[in-house]
Amino acid sequence: MMMNKFGLVAVFWVVAIFCFWIPVSECTEGDGVMVKNGTRKSSNTLKCHVCNSLHNDSCDFLEDDRYLVECIKVNDNPQKNHTICRKEIISVTSVEFNLQSSRTIRTCGYQKHPKFSCFYNSNHDLKETICECEEDGCNEGSTLRFTLQFLIYSLLSTYVMSRITT
Repeated sequence: MMMNKFGLVAVFWVVAIFCFWIPVSECTEGDGVMVKNGTRKSSNTLKCHVCNSLHNDSCDFLEDDRYLVECIKVNDNPQKNHTICRKEIISVTSVEFNLQSSRTIRTCGYQKHPKFSCFYNSNHDLKETICECEEDGCNEGSTLRFTLQFLIYSLLSTYVMSRITT
């Protein structure tokens, strides 16, 4: 039995929502932030990229390891043992104040999200995407794979939708 047009459109949107907007368990693709997987720790001390794009524009897109530091040297909470690297992208948009700003923050962390290695928070003017990982330098990140994945998905879905409507 052939699926009607409504059924195919529904499948299209379910796949789109599943692939791009729900929290993912691995931060390798599909979330726009991504962290690098597969790097082995070189010692017992975790090394993460630590920077804030408010102070360093180059923190948005890392080109080298200049911000890679041993987490034991990060003094944000000396009583805690850093076990994760974290990358946050924070976007603030306010029509009322004519404000649009985005910031990338890379840090060492000690409290991991209980369910997801990537998750998304949002309220009226603030959107925040956070990914966490446990390997040296894994909060390097890139959006290239997400963009390519989204482009391929968009082209494929446009083709399928055009075939449905003809």
